[in-house]
Amino acid sequence: MSLRSLLLAATLASAVLSTGVEAQVGRRPVAPARRDSIAADSTRKDSARTRDLVKWAEPDTTLQRLLEKEGYQATRYQGDSVSFMSASKTLFLIGKPAAVQRGTSLLVGDTLVYNDSTHIIIARGDTVTLRDPSQGSADVVARGIMTYNVAEQRGVVTNITTAIESGETWYVKGRKASFVRDTTVNKQTAFYAQNGIITSCDDAVPDYHFASKEIKMVSKNIMVARPAVLYIGEVPVMWLPFIFQDMRSGRRSGMLTPRFGVSELFRNSPTYRRHVDNIGYYFAINDYMDAQLSLDWRSGARPASGDPGWVRINGEWRYRWLDRFLTGRLAISRLAQRDGTSNTSYSWGHQQDFSQSTHLTTNINYVTSTTIQHRTTFDPRQVLATIASQAALQKMIGKASVSFGGSRRQYPGREEVSQDFPNFSVSVPTVTLLPWLAWTPSLNVSNTQQFKVDQVGEFAYRYFQRNGVRDSSKVQADARTTTVGFETPFKIGGFTFQNSFRANDRENNSPVTIAVIDPQDPARKVNRVFGKTFSTEIDWQPSLSLPAFLNGTWNLTPSVGIQNVDPAGFWVRTEQSGGTFVRQSKRLNYSLSVAPTFYGLFPGLGSISRFRHSVSPALSFSYSPEASISEEFLRALNRSSKGYLGTLPQGAITLSFSHNLEGSLKRPDTASVEGTTTGKVKLLSMNFTPISYDFVRAQRTGGSGFTSDNFGYDLASDLLPGMRLGVQYSLFQGSPISDTAVFKPFRTSIDASFSINGQSGIFAAINRIFGRAVPHSNPQIEQINASDDDALAQRIASTPTAGSAARNRQFNVPDTKGWQASFTFSSTRQRAPTGNGIVIAEDPSIFCAPYRINPAEYAQCLLIQQTNPQGTEQITRLTQGGPFIRVPARETIGSQMNFNVTPLWSGSWNTIYDFQAAQFASHSVTLQRKLHDWRAIFAFTKAPNGNFAFNFFISLNAQPDLKFDYDRRSYRAPSQ
Repeated sequence: MSLRSLLLAATLASAVLSTGVEAQVGRRPVAPARRDSIAADSTRKDSARTRDLVKWAEPDTTLQRLLEKEGYQATRYQGDSVSFMSASKTLFLIGKPAAVQRGTSLLVGDTLVYNDSTHIIIARGDTVTLRDPSQGSADVVARGIMTYNVAEQRGVVTNITTAIESGETWYVKGRKASFVRDTTVNKQTAFYAQNGIITSCDDAVPDYHFASKEIKMVSKNIMVARPAVLYIGEVPVMWLPFIFQDMRSGRRSGMLTPRFGVSELFRNSPTYRRHVDNIGYYFAINDYMDAQLSLDWRSGARPASGDPGWVRINGEWRYRWLDRFLTGRLAISRLAQRDGTSNTSYSWGHQQDFSQSTHLTTNINYVTSTTIQHRTTFDPRQVLATIASQAALQKMIGKASVSFGGSRRQYPGREEVSQDFPNFSVSVPTVTLLPWLAWTPSLNVSNTQQFKVDQVGEFAYRYFQRNGVRDSSKVQADARTTTVGFETPFKIGGFTFQNSFRANDRENNSPVTIAVIDPQDPARKVNRVFGKTFSTEIDWQPSLSLPAFLNGTWNLTPSVGIQNVDPAGFWVRTEQSGGTFVRQSKRLNYSLSVAPTFYGLFPGLGSISRFRHSVSPALSFSYSPEASISEEFLRALNRSSKGYLGTLPQGAITLSFSHNLEGSLKRPDTASVEGTTTGKVKLLSMNFTPISYDFVRAQRTGGSGFTSDNFGYDLASDLLPGMRLGVQYSLFQGSPISDTAVFKPFRTSIDASFSINGQSGIFAAINRIFGRAVPHSNPQIEQINASDDDALAQRIASTPTAGSAARNRQFNVPDTKGWQASFTFSSTRQRAPTGNGIVIAEDPSIFCAPYRINPAEYAQCLLIQQTNPQGTEQITRLTQGGPFIRVPARETIGSQMNFNVTPLWSGSWNTIYDFQAAQFASHSVTLQRKLHDWRAIFAFTKAPNGNFAFNFFISLNAQPDLKFDYDRRSYRAPSQ
């Protein structure tokens, strides 16, 4: 009998059975809902992408009609040899392979025995495979025997192998197993195995596995095994009471994975302090929000000064409503120390689009104790960073753009707070009132405040008697600056009428000693103490720009303006004037500016097809006639008319200069074709700040005619990615508006940065010399962008203070090829003051001197002043004669390096070195080893507050929460 005849006989036998007593065996009726689901089922379409277990013979017309008959479910058989016993309704299939399929269930083996009465299939063979896409995407593979009930979808199997999906693929093997399908609505399959193994390694001999006596899996739900022994190769390394894997997709409530190291279980030192994180629960509230609550704990055994141990409770609520264009998070963290002190951190981020023209963005961070926040962190980013908040509301009203918001900053280790709120601005695009008249108004309002700024100098402390004992308390200052500016320029034909109004109000609520000039004797100064100082300036600055000439070549632009004689506002009131407004004089100013650009093209060299050299000077000449100014106005600014140069006629020339040298790169594939380029490279760019020289002043005074107080230049080049050099100078010792000023340039700051890697500049050339390939066609202009997460290079950047974003920071190593490094150098210093004025030295040792009685508090104060010095933002005054605050010079270099030691070893090193202190301020060193199924990380972190942490862990790629973790954290004792 032919194979086709056997297949037809087997199918006809199944069809005949459907007309007798056992109608459900061959083609069983299906409910309408079930019929629809089968029709819409894409299982066969999806499974076509996998390996076919059996190739079914093409059915003839009779069999095709039976298969297409509605309301029945077909059972198909196939084999090289088929025997059917009608008495017992048993079908014997032998073949390579033999197969039985009913619905979505397909069983394939060397030999199959199918009993139509009991619906049981007994399969034998070297490899027996059961495929049921409705239960999972992986096949159930047995080496031996499998007994399977196709009606109830349950079975018993020996030497089983299968796989489950839960984001990662887990392979499960067992000597003996059974499985049963749930007949309820869930339609889940429960799988039970004995003496099995679990692994995510797909090698024939897995690198690791968990051996367990009992394994249970519920399809698309859970997998649990108990007890479990972890084997690396064939070596047992760890015993676990159980292992658990949630295989459900999507968000769901459940326990968080606690974080603790081996040292928490087996303390390796009597001084080690145990530390456990992330003990809590996650709540999946609905599709739009979730929350989590967790607990952190640090042991209080053997407490040290500044480290008494603590308990921290963390809560976070996240929401996201896309239909309303709304997303955000709210987090609260409270840390309670064993000594009774506490710190509560708040973090709220919210973004909402009310419409296409109205947007709201907030990022609020607040802590109740910056000292505890500074002392208890191991993350250098949180030690260096300020605690910043921002809020902004933007709205379009017609064509006008309106913005309202502000920012707020707290400084780690002290109570100082600075804020810019409220800030309000309105900008309107150019409004054409008439064909020859255009108007472009704008309004800006800003308010800057400083609170609880520690005073320095003679008013740093307030002394008093308490119970007969002399005591003191720290004096803190508050300051406010409010500025209102209104710009209303008009363009009338070719003329531009600039018209600006400005008001500036300052108030400093702190005692200060000011050297006041004696009106009777300007050479004599008297020190007076003011409880607070204030100033208000109101100004109006009009100017008229005439039509430009020779546009595109010399770019000549004449203008006429009305300017103040003194740089201060037109109307002024200060504490020196008793709060009374006084005004100064104005005078005309005539100016002519020219801004040409000279350039030349030169033949190229090497990979550069052509050089382009451009020079762009900007030269302007201005003249103002002689003017006068009242004594009352100068007295309000605490100045004297003696030696005052502001009233002299002005005949000044101002020069600014920029230089660019660029090269056009050849295409690698058409380098011989002249003029073909792929882009431009900036070889050298130089920019100089404007500098002014007054010929009249030089003639009248016989001294220097320079009137600019500051001068600087910037250099940049693409030869080193990110290369920049900026240098700033102070030109005068003293105020340039006085004849006592001495022209004496003094360098005040240097800022330099650059990035390099193995494909940059000279390194790429060396690689080519030795025959190594350079993958990038333009390696010399490759840009290396510093990570946004590198706060060592961004000292003022802010980090969240509460929530998972602040807590779930791991030691990440970028996946770099080769190596790359970026360096930043910063140097700042002040010119030494001259004269008999009041000088206050901001020396950490002097500032912290009152704490010498307590060595622990004194050491902690020094740490704070070295990392976040007081007076980062100086309180400024309009009047002269106040104390000069001398800030110590600072020179630091910061580096961020990522490298590959080998193809599998990678590392990262971030550090800052303080040249003045002659020590490293912080370190963050990380080494990472890529294994086949594991990831090993060695990390060391030293924060500027003295705290350090050493971390070593090996985490499983398939389940990162499953790891070997050694975590050693130590607080620096303030007395050391």
